[in-house]
Amino acid sequence: MNRREESWDGFWARTLRIDMFEGQWEAYHKVADSRAEWLEKTFHLDKDKPVLSLACGEGGIELALARRGFNVIGIDRSQVLVSFARDQAIEGNLNATFVHADLTGDTQLPGNNGSVLCFDTLGLLSNDDEYRLMQRMASSLHREGVLLVDNPQREGLVPTRRWQHFNDGYFLLETWLEKETGTHLLNPIWISPEGEEVLLRDPYDRKRESHTGVLRYVYTPSELVNLVKSTGLPAREAKHQRNGYFMVVGSREQEG
Repeated sequence: MNRREESWDGFWARTLRIDMFEGQWEAYHKVADSRAEWLEKTFHLDKDKPVLSLACGEGGIELALARRGFNVIGIDRSQVLVSFARDQAIEGNLNATFVHADLTGDTQLPGNNGSVLCFDTLGLLSNDDEYRLMQRMASSLHREGVLLVDNPQREGLVPTRRWQHFNDGYFLLETWLEKETGTHLLNPIWISPEGEEVLLRDPYDRKRESHTGVLRYVYTPSELVNLVKSTGLPAREAKHQRNGYFMVVGSREQEG
């Protein structure tokens, strides 16, 4: 069997974040709209100030927030997904801007944001990159703004082996958690109709030895709270709408 390796933006972003949802976009939008409504009501997001979302991907939650009247700025390292999100914003005549940028660099973040979001991303980068990113996120907040980040709960990460058929091929995802290190391993494989296997090689943490698949450190709630607190923001754990996840909230409104 032939085998090749592809980067996230070169192959996997479109395959997993666009093609996989073909025929399911109505359900996708319902979930995104529900999440946006929950975020607005639970964390009292301010519509008078921008929402900045980092690692926004194809823009599901960001576009849903824009449909609710927010001014949204999304940033992602995938040109494929940023272009898709831009097209959706134009088609829906939404107040949403999407920017292609690598968050591990020194890209200047727009400031004075009422909300800064970073979902399902922390743990992928190196410790230094994540610390610097968190400082930049906090610095981009309005004085009365709120910072929201999340992570999976370790106890919910059981080994999985899942097959899915689409685009005339097969997608296999194998996942498992190394309990000793808190590292979640995800190994996606696409098998084409001709039987060729496509692997993902695109490490987020450039300090790790090169590898296929995705390695992600899974924070405990106290670790993620402390990371947010390292910015000088008061922080607390909060219940997540998404099963198997927890939220951490950073806000000066919690002071006193």
